[in-house]
Amino acid sequence: MSILDDAYALISFSTRAIGVVIPNVVVDEVNRDQLVITTHPVEQGASISDHAFKMPAQVEMRCAWSDSTGGYVGYSKQIYLALQTLQQVRQPFSVFTGKRAYSNMLVQSLEITTNEQNENALFATIGLQEVIIVSTSTTTVANGNQASAAKTAGTATSGTKQATYATPYVGPQ
Repeated sequence: MSILDDAYALISFSTRAIGVVIPNVVVDEVNRDQLVITTHPVEQGASISDHAFKMPAQVEMRCAWSDSTGGYVGYSKQIYLALQTLQQVRQPFSVFTGKRAYSNMLVQSLEITTNEQNENALFATIGLQEVIIVSTSTTTVANGNQASAAKTAGTATSGTKQATYATPYVGPQ
């Protein structure tokens, strides 16, 4: 019976997934997108986008898995280990909710509730947060293109120098 369940899981189109972990039941999802807006005054005509930035997306999912749905005792423990592994390896993965797909997500928090009635099931609240990944590059600026090369240029080796005496300035005569 487990092979049939596995085959069904492969051909069924679940709309929800946490990395490679597919929940049996999703109780609820909270999707959070936040914009931080500066509180200082903005000059008339200035670009407002310079005074606000987007925080990483966050998702909180309350999900459940059952040994009976998995087809064997220990299925829910295996899922718990898989969720812990997702958190421990710290490698971004995709999350699919009922409303949206997220990429570059990590497990921020993992809360498990167990009591005498659900010993053979897993009830988890999973907090997920986006990792904003950017590309950076460096460039070298030639001395001729700088306004003040003496102040902003890097150091250069120019050999040994001998100190010389300066001619005193006598002023206009």
